[in-house]
Amino acid sequence: MTLSRWLASACLLLLAACATTPEIAQPMPAPAANVVDSPFSVSGRLAVNYQGKGHVANFDWQHTAGSDQLNVKTPIGTTVARLARDADGVRLVADGQERQAADVESLTEATLGWPLPLSNLAWWARGLAAPGIPAAQAADGRLQQQGWLIRNLKDAATSQPRRLELERDGLSIRLVFSAWRATDASSPLSTQP
Repeated sequence: MTLSRWLASACLLLLAACATTPEIAQPMPAPAANVVDSPFSVSGRLAVNYQGKGHVANFDWQHTAGSDQLNVKTPIGTTVARLARDADGVRLVADGQERQAADVESLTEATLGWPLPLSNLAWWARGLAAPGIPAAQAADGRLQQQGWLIRNLKDAATSQPRRLELERDGLSIRLVFSAWRATDASSPLSTQP
């Protein structure tokens, strides 16, 4: 099979997989006072389009209230970058070099040319506005927060996060979640009584 036929077949399979899982748009309310930032791990696909240039990768993401570990992989599974966030700051290991910064947004903007809003991505992925930051609802139902337009789609059958779309200043980021694992199996968020 030629490379072009293989790529065409792979694209058709990806499109078919996306079409078989019904999704529902989720309005993004502010977080309730009793919501706890519960740990989760998720894998999936990441697509970035910035100023007309597109990039696609796979990812694995482990999140806790105080830290994130994001591994970016090629379509065949080779890890090309590791991003770690904790109380001491952010570290990015890629191309055999380690870079550090106080926050993910400034590090990814300096390294990639565009900001990855990892500090609030965990809230947006679960269908909530990030706490303590002004937010509004756009006319089309998307959340507006920190200059981003955010659309969250959940799996219609399980209500688990399925897809997250972010847009800002000529940059669009799409995450498609293929495996969401939360500590509370009934919900991607837990609540305190």
